[in-house]
Order: sequence, then structure tokens, then C-alpha cells
Amino acid sequence: MGYLIDYKYYKWVAIVPGWILGDFIGAISAFLLVRELMMNKQGQVTYELALLKICSQLIKADGQVTENEIKFVRKFFKETFGSRKADSLFKELKSNTQLPSDVNSLLRIIKEQINPTKLYAIIQFLYAIGASDGKITNQENEYIYNIGFQLGFSPERLEAIKNQFIKTKSRSKKYDQKTIDCLNVLGLKAGASDEEVKAAYRSLAKEFHPDKLSGMSEGIKNLAKEKFQMIQDSYEYLNKNYV
Repeated sequence: MGYLIDYKYYKWVAIVPGWILGDFIGAISAFLLVRELMMNKQGQVTYELALLKICSQLIKADGQVTENEIKFVRKFFKETFGSRKADSLFKELKSNTQLPSDVNSLLRIIKEQINPTKLYAIIQFLYAIGASDGKITNQENEYIYNIGFQLGFSPERLEAIKNQFIKTKSRSKKYDQKTIDCLNVLGLKAGASDEEVKAAYRSLAKEFHPDKLSGMSEGIKNLAKEKFQMIQDSYEYLNKNYV
């Protein structure tokens, strides 16, 4: 026996009994409840899918879609979620009609499903994509900056994360490239004092400690561990060699 009413109208029909049982508040509650149930029935947009959509937009941000960036994202998702789920996510990226395109909606999905203390790992991942072809372009940086700003990150925090993925050519006659790279990782310039080096390390070590990412996927945690180790190695090198 066929349905008398298309399922997409159920949420509106639910208003009637909702109104009878609880006036205006009951009607609204019934509408929202049924809408949520129908969304779950049709397939909720997960943070993984929303993140993949953001990745695809980032790759196109500078108008140059490189093979390295595509391979990096595919490899990351397969290592993180397994080949079967990753392939399913890539297919759903093209076919899911509920998946929004605007950044605000995508970030809303991510924020609803991820603890705020773990959001910095998302920014790390995006900068890793941008750097996968050897450079982070201005357009890619602006796209990531916009996302970071909407997630509540200050310019200083975003710069600290970006510094983990870029290298600055040394123009100093006093310091070698290794020293400049280590200072850059800590967000410092040549000539920073010992006290500034220690303060920067303590702040970054607290901010980006991978223990904060319990419950996140292995791929994201591994990336965070790699960058945390870079912070530690940079500090240890400067502690021994920086004058």
C-alpha cells in the first residue's frame, strides 16, 4: 500500500497534533522533532563529509588543482577512515543533495560534532593540504584564515599553526637556515631573546599537545603528533645552539 503523503511533508503534518497537544510550542516541537528524524532517515551529514567538502574547496581556492593536493587528501582519508569508508565519502561528496556548499553551513556541521578544543587539528590539516604542493598560496591562506576566524581562532593562533608548515629563507648573516627554521616554527624572528624562546615554546606546547585530541581519527592525531614533535625539536635545537 503506497504512502498517502510524501515523507517530505510529514514535518508539516506533524504541526496539527503538536498544536492540539501543546499549542504553539507543541506545534514547533513536533515540527522540529519530525524534521530531525527525517534528516536522520535520509542520512545526516557527518563532520567527515563536511570536512571533505572544505578540502575540495581549498584545493580549488587558487584556481590550480594540483595532483599532489588531491593525492594528499585521498591518502589522508584512506589512512584515517579506511579505504571503504573513504571511497564512500568521496562518492557521497558528489551525490549527497543535503551537503551544503557555503562555508558557514559546513563549519556549523563540524562545530556541532567536534569539541572546540580539538578544532585546531582541522586548521593543521588544512594547512597541510595547502603545503602539500610545496607552497601555501595567498588564496589558500585567505581561505584557511576565513575558516579559522569563523572557528574562533585569533590571527596569532592561525599564524602559529601556519608556521609549522612553511619555511622562510634565511637572510641573516648571524644565523644559519636551521636556526631560522626553528625560530619560525616557534613564531619568532632572528634576534628573539632566550626568554621569548622559552615563552613561545611553553605556549605552543600547551596549545598543540596531541593529548587534547582523544577521540579524533588517527590521521588527525598523527599529524598533530608530527607537528608537536617539530615544536619540541625546534626548542631543543635552539636551547643548545641559539645564542
